[in-house]
Amino acid sequence: MRISELIAVKRLHLRFLTGAEHAHRVLRWAYTTDLLEPARYLRGGEFVLTGMMWRTRPEDSETFVSSIAGAGAVALGVGTALGEVPPDLVEACRAHDLPLVEVPPETSFGAVTEEVLRALTQQRFSSIAETRDRHRRLIAEVASGADLPRTFAEAAGQAGLTAWIVSSSGRHVAASGEPLPQDGREWIAARALTRPSFPHTVRLPEEDGRTVTVLPVQTKDSHPLASWLLVCEGDHTTWSEEVHESVAELASIAVLARSRIEERALTGARHLEGLPRLLAAQRFDEVTELMRGTGPAGGGEGGHVVVSAVMLPEPRVPDLTRRVVAELVADHPGAVVTGDEDTLAVVPVDGPETDARARAEEVRAELLHRARVLEGGLLDHRLAVGLSSAVRDVPELRGATVEARHARRLAELRGGRSRVIAGAEIDSHELLLASVPEEVQSSYRERLLGPLLAYDRDHRSELVETLEQFLAHSGSWQRCAAAMHVHVNTLRYRIGRVEDLTGRDLSSLEHRVDLFLALKLRD
Repeated sequence: MRISELIAVKRLHLRFLTGAEHAHRVLRWAYTTDLLEPARYLRGGEFVLTGMMWRTRPEDSETFVSSIAGAGAVALGVGTALGEVPPDLVEACRAHDLPLVEVPPETSFGAVTEEVLRALTQQRFSSIAETRDRHRRLIAEVASGADLPRTFAEAAGQAGLTAWIVSSSGRHVAASGEPLPQDGREWIAARALTRPSFPHTVRLPEEDGRTVTVLPVQTKDSHPLASWLLVCEGDHTTWSEEVHESVAELASIAVLARSRIEERALTGARHLEGLPRLLAAQRFDEVTELMRGTGPAGGGEGGHVVVSAVMLPEPRVPDLTRRVVAELVADHPGAVVTGDEDTLAVVPVDGPETDARARAEEVRAELLHRARVLEGGLLDHRLAVGLSSAVRDVPELRGATVEARHARRLAELRGGRSRVIAGAEIDSHELLLASVPEEVQSSYRERLLGPLLAYDRDHRSELVETLEQFLAHSGSWQRCAAAMHVHVNTLRYRIGRVEDLTGRDLSSLEHRVDLFLALKLRD
């Protein structure tokens, strides 16, 4: 309610004594007091009513007005039932730019307060109705496939909120204005993975310094590793009821949009379930038709990169690996993702062949960066990702798939919470190890190292460590003994035991390679 609207109520007979130029100010409450310094009881926006019982001398007017003006009061109403308004009070109000309104003897403070409350209640009901209508319209737009960034920006702008949607890997999704800086988005996302209680309030890194409240965008199948976050400027503990309602409206829009995206992704994954089998069978015409049905990934003229990923151990949450990979490649229009525990993604990379190779490296760097943001939520799992080189034609996808899977197996061997390996990186013995079936690796490792491990366990010896050091120092007795802080004769004895137990001669390069590979499989 504006001051002018209250003055316009004829039955109250109110009139300005000073400050009429501020008639547009908004009243948020009416408060009656006769305390000399009532600031601690005010919250801002009040129309303060007083009978001037606090005034015992002219100087009291300055004390009273400075107290209420400093607390955020927007106007002062003075009752004249006990006498005229003194000049010193008028002057104090002018000095503090505070509108002063005369309340005549025939008008009670109760009648003024009642009118303010009636107007505020009416406005409140009107605002609620408008909010509900706006909410229904925006929800209907999102449900019909409207552009989320535009709809979200419109909803936040109408509510007067500064807000953003970011993904679990720190990816920008939508904003009411400028996106948050990348460092800030990733900091929020990583912190949310290690601090799962919501809502929580954080201060952005120093270069930004804003206080924001972080809330989850929870769908029925949401998981912290593959979800969205709603970020709103300000501390939620200080929000008014209206702000809380507006934030809830933004959250519902985000939830609906996220649900639609998840449904489309699941439908696409089911449509592509036969892709690995068709590639293995070299039925490339069927592969082309299958991918064309999913959008640009199958119909574009640029190259493709294949991504293979797995989470270890296999998550209990259904379809989690696919959803995590979908998050990693979400900024690539036309990327398709299928599979569950053994997930494949085909990511389009446009441009000539030389550019396609560069784009493939960009994809690897992007996936590596985003996987690291997710590491805070990978306490119970490891994420291993392999990428192929860029290929131009659909028939080449078969070889790219094999290459991506070899790279992924190498990522599994190298360990770490997250590991992203590109096929171009595989140019050593690790390629051979990654391509060997797990059961063969296990059998080979056990035959060569099993006797040494058993001996170390039974005799509390260090034969395996000695073997590792000996090979690391290229068979140099002196350098290996010095590195292990043992006498050369002790080293010779230990290596002799290794040779006896394994049946290998460490003076032979071939046998050294055998044991070296077995140790690599153990790592």
